[in-house]
Amino acid sequence: MKTRTPVIACCMVAAALSAGCAAVYKNTSACEQTMRQSASELSGRDTLKVTHAGSGIHGSRVVVEGTLEHPQTASEAAVAKPPNTNILEAGLLAPVVAAIAKSKPPTTAVPAAAECTYDANGQQSAFRWLAPARLAKDTTPDDGTHSDE
Repeated sequence: MKTRTPVIACCMVAAALSAGCAAVYKNTSACEQTMRQSASELSGRDTLKVTHAGSGIHGSRVVVEGTLEHPQTASEAAVAKPPNTNILEAGLLAPVVAAIAKSKPPTTAVPAAAECTYDANGQQSAFRWLAPARLAKDTTPDDGTHSDE
């Protein structure tokens, strides 16, 4: 019985079907790298942490979500910290609580998202920030289209 031909045919079909799937992951990774590069150029003091990357329409549109974190300024820390009303932390344990609090500087995290679009050849055709607003206004679409999403 000849089983070689059907096995080879099945392997060829599996390879052909899975070849198009790699573009989705490649585009997602490329968009994440573009987002990291743009974040370092536009706001060098912030650290980008990617939390989710999703692609749609066979990888032609990719959205990367994450947070931009930076150390709190004095004014941000004053607004963020409520007055201490716990009698134990405010009394005898105040030096211990202060030492623990100083061990790690507080950070401010701002949600961030970016969108990349790719053409039929897999080349990046557009990149724009969706959030935060200070970065989104710097990278408005060039074609003048407006989306009410």
